[in-house]
Amino acid sequence: MALNPPSTSEIPKVSTRAFLDAWAMIDAIDRFRMLYLQMPGISFSQSEEGIETLEKVLTPFRNLRNVADHIAQRADFIVSRGSAALGSLSWLTGFKVDPITAWYCTLRPGTLRKQPELGKEPLVSTLDWPTDRIIMVAGGHEGNLSSVRSHIQVRVNHFEGQLKEAFTKLNLQDSPAASDVFTRQAFSPTPGQIIKE
Repeated sequence: MALNPPSTSEIPKVSTRAFLDAWAMIDAIDRFRMLYLQMPGISFSQSEEGIETLEKVLTPFRNLRNVADHIAQRADFIVSRGSAALGSLSWLTGFKVDPITAWYCTLRPGTLRKQPELGKEPLVSTLDWPTDRIIMVAGGHEGNLSSVRSHIQVRVNHFEGQLKEAFTKLNLQDSPAASDVFTRQAFSPTPGQIIKE
């Protein structure tokens, strides 16, 4: 979208996809938080200097989920702050390396404002080329979907190590593994069956 901007008529379609992706990621992050912190038997090491606790890193995403889950109760607050119900999504996409130059993009559904302001605070990003600093803002809460990935990766690696150790203790090498399945069967209604469209 940054490098090939959508036309005005295309914005609703592309923004729907972008917001579905962003909110799905927020939902997945929050569900991972619950799974990881409440996993029976998981052991946690002492927090290391320079690594934020998972609870601290993921609190913004819990807050964003609460906004989405309770949008009806938060409607007055959202309107009073000039916010959009789905929040706003912004990101940086680099298009020139020397000197580094990037597009700052914002999607804000349901707004009369044509040009969102950049704000006075500097945009801090490591610019994981080409796109980084993907930020969701909703109901007064902000979550950086780009920076949270490294925190999740550390915890997933820890989680997988714990599971591998647990499976080793259970001696499951020769046990059949469960896997995803998709089936497709022909279906023809018998006389008298009614299929509503």
